[in-house]
Amino acid sequence: MRVLIVDDHPLTRDGVRAGLADGRTTVLQAGDTASAFRSLEHDRPHVLIADLRLGGEDGVEFIQKVVQGFPDVRILVVSQASLSDVVRAIRSGAHGYVSKSAPTAELQRAVAAVLDGPVVPPELAVQLVREFQQRPGLTPREREVLRALARGYDNQEIACELAISVRTVNRHLESIRDKLGTRRRSELIRIARAHHTG
Repeated sequence: MRVLIVDDHPLTRDGVRAGLADGRTTVLQAGDTASAFRSLEHDRPHVLIADLRLGGEDGVEFIQKVVQGFPDVRILVVSQASLSDVVRAIRSGAHGYVSKSAPTAELQRAVAAVLDGPVVPPELAVQLVREFQQRPGLTPREREVLRALARGYDNQEIACELAISVRTVNRHLESIRDKLGTRRRSELIRIARAHHTG
């Protein structure tokens, strides 16, 4: 596995690299976004570990550009940024978060886990639920669609379950995305499960 660390502090990069050195992982480093994009193009890492505080550069904007240019790369935020900034990063396409103060073993688990799915620690799940509760309310039908989505149903299965057309399911999902402020299906599922809609 190839992992790219993007952080403007050399000591942090070295620490993360040492923590991930296991003989099976190639750890690459970049101190700024320009170097990161060169490595993404040339080295094609599987996982990108990104801080949200990159000197004078916007880490969330960087993540948005990575998602657009390299959609197959899994993005793990490792930062001391505020949870609200981390939520912005998740909404922009990051796949998980670990605090910089986390032990090495937690980082190792997160890097392995983010290849297969989202990495959402409890404090981030709480923040996502709080934001969910502040959003405009969902209609009863939208809640039914979200419940089915949380159970892992695809759009065709949701349509069969609720006896509606796939086109109607798509319309409900668009409305849900607008109300919850996310375009990503995986995040809708996380929010639905955290909010006990299932």
